[in-house]
Amino acid sequence: MQSKVVCLVGPSGVGKTSYAKRLVRKYNFAVPTAITTRQRRSDDGENYQYVSESIFLEMVNSGSFLEWDRYSNYYYGTLAQSVKEIIDSEHPNDVVLDLTPVGCQKVKKLMPSAVIIALLPDNPAWLIERLISRNSQSLEEIQIRTKLLNSYLDEVNSLICKKVYASFSPDSWDNTFEAIEKIVFEPEIIRG
Repeated sequence: MQSKVVCLVGPSGVGKTSYAKRLVRKYNFAVPTAITTRQRRSDDGENYQYVSESIFLEMVNSGSFLEWDRYSNYYYGTLAQSVKEIIDSEHPNDVVLDLTPVGCQKVKKLMPSAVIIALLPDNPAWLIERLISRNSQSLEEIQIRTKLLNSYLDEVNSLICKKVYASFSPDSWDNTFEAIEKIVFEPEIIRG
């Protein structure tokens, strides 16, 4: 049976990492190694490696990435070898990726059966509040991300994919996850 590749896309703070972790816990999805040039955050898992911009660009030039993009002054990429090892192993796992719209398009081009799910805030105001409450980013970074938010949401909305609207209310988190599960596990013919 072929491994599923699920790509979660959406703005910072919408819950991509939290929902990816739930797929890992509940269904044993694997998260491949991601490389970034941004600073480490307290809530980052072990799947991130932090490198300088010059090393990242060397990796781009050597073809190390399945996908990569620059967002909010930092580079992000998924190591192709990491994904290959997960899906080609003796006991392959399904894979979940946290990507930008550009990254999703690159993955979809290379892996047409990848499931793309856009996580969108039901109200962008709570998203800005969440970024501030994280205390993991400088005021300057939050201002940059806030300024980019509307154009980023337009970019996410332009993707041809299933969309799930997330709320900051803890009461809705299970409903949001159930919507993600339905998309991930619906038959291929329906998903398209």
